[in-house]
Amino acid sequence: MSGCPVSGDIKLLDYETQRCPYGVYDTLREEAPVYKDPDTGYYVITRFDDVRDIIRDTDTYTSAPLPESAEFYAMGARTAKAVGIFEERGWAPAPNLLFRDGLEHKQMRKMFDDAFRASKIKDLDPAVEETSYRLIREMLEGGNKADWVRAFAVPLPLLIIGKQMGARQEDIWRIKEWTEAFFHRIGLMLPEEEDLAAIEKELEAQHYFQPIFEELRKNPNETLLSDLVNTVVEGWGRTLNDNELHTEMMADTFVGGSETTTNALAAGVMLLIENPDVWEQLKSDPDKYLRTFIEEVLRLESPVQGLYRFALKDVELHGVKVPKGSTLNVRYAAGNRDARMFPNPDKIDLERKKAGAHLAFGMGNHHCLGAPLARRELYWGFKAFTDHIKEVKYAPEQGELEYHPHYLLRALKSLHIEYVPE
Repeated sequence: MSGCPVSGDIKLLDYETQRCPYGVYDTLREEAPVYKDPDTGYYVITRFDDVRDIIRDTDTYTSAPLPESAEFYAMGARTAKAVGIFEERGWAPAPNLLFRDGLEHKQMRKMFDDAFRASKIKDLDPAVEETSYRLIREMLEGGNKADWVRAFAVPLPLLIIGKQMGARQEDIWRIKEWTEAFFHRIGLMLPEEEDLAAIEKELEAQHYFQPIFEELRKNPNETLLSDLVNTVVEGWGRTLNDNELHTEMMADTFVGGSETTTNALAAGVMLLIENPDVWEQLKSDPDKYLRTFIEEVLRLESPVQGLYRFALKDVELHGVKVPKGSTLNVRYAAGNRDARMFPNPDKIDLERKKAGAHLAFGMGNHHCLGAPLARRELYWGFKAFTDHIKEVKYAPEQGELEYHPHYLLRALKSLHIEYVPE
């Protein structure tokens, strides 16, 4: 169904599987909707209804790792060594929002919800629009070829979140190196020497931001970072400490606020090249089709392929016994191509009803707090693209599409395109 055939054993940590995982997802949904991954020990959940129900059922499943979650901690065997390096030369990571739950999560989340409230996103809209059109113009000035990832998909969200966090525009490519280091280190696929190199990059980031934290404590301003530094968390009686701030900078602001949007922007142009009929339909009436196109990109290519939940009690799913403490990998990308929920799930349908009912941003208590901003960035990014590009195809130098190895996220390394401007 997906065009990604399954050959041999299912190995989710195999690069060829990750390059095109959809055949594996099809097989798992139909034959093993609760699949114990032999490489990780995780229970992989692939049907839409199951993923949705597990996310919603906070009495049975939690986002906070449990002491008995042996499989999860086993995959983090390098953690103790990493923590030692951070403690010696920087700040040891604290749990971010993703791995908090209950009242603690609610109290911390409220601070972010206030920072990302609708009025603030509305205030950012002109900057997102202006940046999108400026980046497109700069790309066109460079000729009729570009690496879309580097020319546009990376800088757009990074410039916007950088503006919110008070970072200097000239530093965005340094920040990109730091976010990529964190991004790769959580992907479960780095050799140890590359893991250590990533830690070095994260330490660079910590020592870049620490003086900014200290200055903002003395002189608050209107940035999101100032809010994070100075807001007393309701119920905690204190502000975030330095360890918590450094974790939030990487996990929930720069990576959460840029990497996933970058990957969706890259995936969208890839899908337009591979589906010329969709490109013609979108070009014919962007005002009618653009928002549905964005939701279809998020559904089909799910920048976050899956995240974690932990069983608070013994449960049985589809005849599979899942013991208390087990790690579940709820696979959003597999649920988003479940034909039980989405007719013709592997096709882009610009007339699809309830196109936004996908799982790409999660749902419930842990629904992505940056989803409204991401949708505005995707809207203006693709709007600028459709306004300025008449024809687009892969450039000869592209070759086979390559993805960064990652168990949780889906990210194109590059997307070399050739285009005819309007």
